[in-house]
Amino acid sequence: MIKIRDMVFNYNKTELFSGINVDFTPGKIYGFLGKNGAGKTTLFKIICGLLRAKVGSCHVFGYTSSTRHPGMLANMFFIPESFYLPPVSIAAYEKLQAPFYERFDSVAFEQILNELELNKSRMLNNLSYGLKKRFLLAFGLATNCRILLLDEPTNGLDIPSKRAFRKLLASTVNDERTIVVATHQIKEIENIFDSLVFIDQGKILLNSSIENISKKLVFHTIPFLENLDEYLYSEEVPGGYSVISKNDSGSEGTIDIEFLFNAVTDYTEEIITLLEN
Repeated sequence: MIKIRDMVFNYNKTELFSGINVDFTPGKIYGFLGKNGAGKTTLFKIICGLLRAKVGSCHVFGYTSSTRHPGMLANMFFIPESFYLPPVSIAAYEKLQAPFYERFDSVAFEQILNELELNKSRMLNNLSYGLKKRFLLAFGLATNCRILLLDEPTNGLDIPSKRAFRKLLASTVNDERTIVVATHQIKEIENIFDSLVFIDQGKILLNSSIENISKKLVFHTIPFLENLDEYLYSEEVPGGYSVISKNDSGSEGTIDIEFLFNAVTDYTEEIITLLEN
C-alpha cells in the first residue's frame, strides 16, 4: 500500500534520510518511533505528497505520492501534531469536507462524536486543543480511508479520551486499512500496535511485527547483572537491571517497547540481526 525505496531527503544541506526502504502494508497498526528530529513527520508529509524527495520513490496505491492524485488523497487521512481548523461548526465542516472521501460514514461519525463527547453544533475555532484533536480523530476514523497517518494522536487528550481513542482505533482495523502512528507516548497506546518501525539517523533500524519480537526476545528485570553473555542488552534501573535476552522457550512474552527502542538505537546489532532472520 505504501512503498518507499532508496529515499534520500535533505533539508538545505542537512541529510535527513539516507536511502531508506520501508513498506507499510494493510491490516496493521504500526508504531512508528524515533527520536525528536528523526524525520517521522517529514516522512508522513512525503507519503501525503506535501514534500518530495529528489532521490528515491514513494508510491501509495501505486501512485507517485508527490502527484497527489485524487485516487490517493480520497483514501488517505493525515492528522498532524500541529493543525489549523476553520471557524465553522462541526456540522458545517462535515458538509464541506466529507464529499472528498468516497467511503465517509456519517452514521459512524455521529457515533464517534458521541463517544468523544462532542456535539455537531460546536464551533471548531472555539474548541480547546484537546477537543480539536478529538474532532480530527473522529472525522479521520469516519472517513474509512484505507490509510490513516497519525502524528502524536494522544497529545492533548485527557485520560478518558485516550482510553476511547485506543478502543476506537483498534475497532477500525481491517484487512484493507493501514494505520501508522508516530508517537513518543508509547506507554499510552503500545497495546494496539501490530508492528514496529524504528527510525534513527536517517535509516530504518527495525521493521518487525510484535509477534516476531515476542517470539525471539525476552524482556525481564534481574537484581544483579551476572554472566553478561546471557543478555543481548541491559540497563540499570531502580532495584536492579532491565535486560533483553534470546527467547529459547518458543512461547510469546511481553514486550517493553521503550526499552527495545533504546536497545536498537544504541545499535545493538545482534538484536536487529536476530529479528530480521
